[in-house]
Amino acid sequence: MLIKNGIVVTATKTEKKEIRILDEKIKQIESNLTPFMDEEVIDASGKYVFPGIIDSHTHFSLHARGTTSIDNFYWGGRSAALGGVTTHIDFADMEAASLMKGLENRLEETRDSVIDFHFHIVINNNFDPLKQNHQLKEIRDFGISSLKAFTTYKNIYMLSSDKWEPLFKAAGDNDLIVAVHAEDNEIIEQNIMNFQKENKLDAQYHPDIRPSEAEQKAVKKICEIAHKTNASLYIVHLSSKKGYQVVKEYKNLKNFKLYVETTPHYLLLTRELLKGPKARFYFMTPPLRESLDNEALWEGIQKGLIDVIATDHCAYNAEQKSKGENSLDIFPGIPGVETLLPLTYTYGVNKGLISINRLVELLSTNPAKIFKLYPQKGTIAIDSDADLVIFDPNLKKVLNSSNTHSKAGYTPFEGFEVDGLPVTTILRGKVIVKDRNFLGEKGFGRFIKAI
Repeated sequence: MLIKNGIVVTATKTEKKEIRILDEKIKQIESNLTPFMDEEVIDASGKYVFPGIIDSHTHFSLHARGTTSIDNFYWGGRSAALGGVTTHIDFADMEAASLMKGLENRLEETRDSVIDFHFHIVINNNFDPLKQNHQLKEIRDFGISSLKAFTTYKNIYMLSSDKWEPLFKAAGDNDLIVAVHAEDNEIIEQNIMNFQKENKLDAQYHPDIRPSEAEQKAVKKICEIAHKTNASLYIVHLSSKKGYQVVKEYKNLKNFKLYVETTPHYLLLTRELLKGPKARFYFMTPPLRESLDNEALWEGIQKGLIDVIATDHCAYNAEQKSKGENSLDIFPGIPGVETLLPLTYTYGVNKGLISINRLVELLSTNPAKIFKLYPQKGTIAIDSDADLVIFDPNLKKVLNSSNTHSKAGYTPFEGFEVDGLPVTTILRGKVIVKDRNFLGEKGFGRFIKAI
């Protein structure tokens, strides 16, 4: 396959080049390549060619509270591919006291995957980092690069305070990064009691029950421990200005391997959407906040203090979202994997907030490097996987439920105009989206091992 006449964009360069693909890999990147006899040629004139997008935070087929999120590894992957995402990093929960058992069970659910995938291993308080250190080596040898841990959700995921330091030490010993959902549980539980007394539990109060102060306190605490133990820390879905202020402080420390992720919804949406009849469709954790928080997070992206934009894609349909009485039991999560690239391009690059190379860094190269998938993924280079997105910057569209493809049946970015869309998505040399039509096959997606 030969891709001609495109503007090839990496994290460091933008240049008109042509790309030849052989046996799933990129084999030539030059000017004016001549097609071989019978070689498939794709004309990318007037379009950008990006490395495949990596969404490092998705929840396909998430099992929680007696239900399963509506996008499985086929439907979620289909939506992702239509948005230019060729690899996603999902989650595997530990089973009983076994990390490998949880991973093996999760891999069974990926049989219909249409894009490539990697996993974070979710631990809970049943895991003892002092006694089960050998399990960390086992998953690292298998090709896993990260753990996921929580400072909240007591009795479900939350890790007790005495386990954090040994966890970071054990993870560091086994070359694993610890991804953390950082909200202070004590603040949240006290607020729940207070708001219950006042009968203020509707979705509109969710940002007050789980305030930015809870994120601020937890981020600071976790950064202190990770820095003390010389561990690698990845803060997921940073949502607030106050959380960002802590990040600014710790990012200035030398030799601290701190990485930070945010999402399009924390960059573009506010808590005003949590009022009214559609509030549940904008309900996620952490909750939406204020425009000042949006602005602070954009600043973090511009200054290089936020490393990754991912989506936390966790899709529920209208029936699922209707369940639950209030903000304590509404299913939290929104679809987003498909709109990651066009939203970041439109409201980041086109608004002049970031360069097009910074977009590639945030959405592809950085997640690949952080989670040890680089240079197999995350770049356009000789012998890298031929994961490519041909992006038409002149294709405009107003996002709505009929032109997005999650089984949730809606997009939280309804009414947002995007200036540019992916038109062709190529995974390991195979065209899985052509002219915005999905051509992928169930089972083509592959588990990608950390390098």
